[in-house]
Amino acid sequence: MRWDEDTIQSVKDANDVVEFVSQHLPLKKSGSNFKALCPFHQEKTPSFMVNPARQIFHCFGCNTGGDIIRFVMLYEGLPFIEAVTKLAGRAGIELPRTGTGERPDREEKDQLFRANRIAAGYFNDILMKDREGEQARNYLGSRGIHSEACRIYGIGYALDEWRALAPVLKKEGLSLKESVGSGLLVQSEGKDPYDRFRNRIMFPIRDLSGRVLGFGGRVLDETLPKYVNTPETVIYHKGDSLFGIDIAAPYIREAEEVLLVEGYLDVIALHQAGIGNVVGVLGTALTQQQARRIRRLTTNCVLLFDADEAGRKAVMRSGEILLEEGFRCRVAPLDPGEDPDSYLQKKGPERLLEKTAQSLPIISFVLEDAREQFGEEGVDDRLKVLDAIVPYLAKIKDRVVLGLYLKEIGDELRIEQGDLRARLTSVKSRDQRRLKREQEPGPKLHRREELLLHIMVRDPVAAQKVKEQISPDDLESPELSKIVEKIFSGVTFDNLISSIDDRMKDLISGWALEDPIEGTDRALDDCLSWFAKRKLENSIQETKKKLHEAEKRGDEKEFGKLTRKWQELIKLMRKQKKTGSPTEDNGPATSPGGEALE
Repeated sequence: MRWDEDTIQSVKDANDVVEFVSQHLPLKKSGSNFKALCPFHQEKTPSFMVNPARQIFHCFGCNTGGDIIRFVMLYEGLPFIEAVTKLAGRAGIELPRTGTGERPDREEKDQLFRANRIAAGYFNDILMKDREGEQARNYLGSRGIHSEACRIYGIGYALDEWRALAPVLKKEGLSLKESVGSGLLVQSEGKDPYDRFRNRIMFPIRDLSGRVLGFGGRVLDETLPKYVNTPETVIYHKGDSLFGIDIAAPYIREAEEVLLVEGYLDVIALHQAGIGNVVGVLGTALTQQQARRIRRLTTNCVLLFDADEAGRKAVMRSGEILLEEGFRCRVAPLDPGEDPDSYLQKKGPERLLEKTAQSLPIISFVLEDAREQFGEEGVDDRLKVLDAIVPYLAKIKDRVVLGLYLKEIGDELRIEQGDLRARLTSVKSRDQRRLKREQEPGPKLHRREELLLHIMVRDPVAAQKVKEQISPDDLESPELSKIVEKIFSGVTFDNLISSIDDRMKDLISGWALEDPIEGTDRALDDCLSWFAKRKLENSIQETKKKLHEAEKRGDEKEFGKLTRKWQELIKLMRKQKKTGSPTEDNGPATSPGGEALE
């Protein structure tokens, strides 16, 4: 079902964001905004703001924001269509059964979600109902996985056939492009498409709202490869997804803690044992994107990885990321050779819960690990231990917690506090230099373009001034160019928020709710001067290129015409330098708050 922009806007107009959010959160007036503790991450000081004038929300703690539709999607775990339907019903609006005007990217994503939903139902039906799924049912039974867990997690079975799913998708009206784009089918040049997943237990990977992003397919024996996964698609990114997050979310919120495990079967086994606040990192060490998704639910985490060398390394990498993202991270080491599923089968849930209760802070775990590796008899040994632990200390943001650890580690390794802090400062400086190199190799122009958009969002008058001097085509970022084009067209802020992706919703809603900042006029002038300079430089380079081409062709008339144009452009450039544009002679560009954009 699709609706045009006017229909969606009428639904939003009929639902006041402050009134709706206040039914779920205790909002308090704060200037022109309302504030509350954020429902999407754990916090003690309110950083979640709702603005009645612009009908948006934004959390300055987890940088999540948007309009009322996005709030419903995130808070109630609903996909876009269901969120709009809910708000329409609440306001007594009858939605048309058909319509036009939805953005092509949303249309594409919805079709990929639909393909995955159809495939998940098909696989689950085979496992649960068909005779052909008996072998898979027996395998899952041998692993202690019950039918109820198969229903809850949507586990299925892909037939041992090359073209079993393809006709199902076609019958449901999905195009070949959509079926291949979802990763469910594989298209080889000159051949008919075939099923990617064959003779495998199928684990749907869903987002927080329960939409199927992709699949992990496991063999029924020890054949390699053991797992085949959905490739990267428009909607599925392995490093951004967590298995079981939709099932675990309410348990995580209640427990105010999450258990992180490696695999699908670990998650399901723990859930069956009554441990619901568990998610899987899909067999890899945790990524920053995954940590940020979890942070919306809790900042307390226990790592429960396999007790082998790969698991140990995954703990080390994950621990650094969790500390960097502000988590209180602990580690529950299992007996050698065990994973959570096997430990649970042998020792039972009570013993496993004891393990998690006795878990070590990540700093203590790393310290013990380094001592086992290097010992601590000599000075060199203690320095190696110190070098192993300091990168983790450098990630701790709470100064009190850091101070306690520094004292404890200094005493244990017999290292003076001053020397320990000096080593820590050195590591932090090195990390900052590395981060700066990673963030700045890309073109500086995108930072300028982002600053320009920032100013336009904050000040509609500035947007008119920008429109008089540049066009959307002057921006090299296609994403920002489209947004600037919408602003120039006179679109309302509410419609603008509705028409951009979630990442930009988070960014722009935060800009819109910032307190007034001094220096905006200077920053805008600086940006516009920089754009003018870049445009002139591009014209010079383009003219120079055409000059060489005319010279090679022997086109004297064109060569003379281009020479005169090139000389005029050079004069303009010299004049610009002589007048001292802010981007050339007066230092680097600055943000509205005066921060240099180097």
